Order: sequence, then structure tokens, then C-alpha cells
Amino acid sequence: MKLDLSNLKQAIAGHAAAFRCVTEYQPVGGVGDKVFPPTYKDGEYAVEKRVVEGGEVLDCVLLDSVQSQANRMELALLEASRDRRIELPWLCHC
Repeated sequence: MKLDLSNLKQAIAGHAAAFRCVTEYQPVGGVGDKVFPPTYKDGEYAVEKRVVEGGEVLDCVLLDSVQSQANRMELALLEASRDRRIELPWLCHC
């Protein structure tokens, strides 16, 4: 299903808990150009196992992590809320 404003309104009026987006990215330099994954302590790459077509399990270097994506989304939501472009419920420990 295509996510448009009508479908989004319908989803949030119901019980939707999440949206899934599948996107294929290409390097800035174009198809086949090099990418430089982030490195961690001692120059290690973050690696995780992935199941590819045919069921083969491979070690894959992460270019981006769920945690990193969540941090960027949180910042974007905070900025949009502060700029009053969106309204969010605020929970505070007073």
C-alpha cells in the first residue's frame, strides 16, 4: 500500500503501531561507488548476520544502525515540536 495522507490518517485513527519503509540506496558518487561504513573501537566495523535469497546466512557490515536512525528521528521530532510544526505529548517527571 502506498503511504499517502489519506492512508496515514486512516492508520492513526485505528490501531497502527508502526510503519515499514523499504528503500534501496545508492552511494552519493553513483552506482558501484565506494561507501565508508562507520568504525568503532580499534577500527572495527559493526557486523550482523543477514539471511539473503536462498536462505544463506552472511556476515554483513552495517552502514547504519537502528539506534543511529532512532537518534536522528528523535532529534527531528524534537525540532519539529519546538518549531510548532507538530504537536507531541510530553511526559515529564516533575
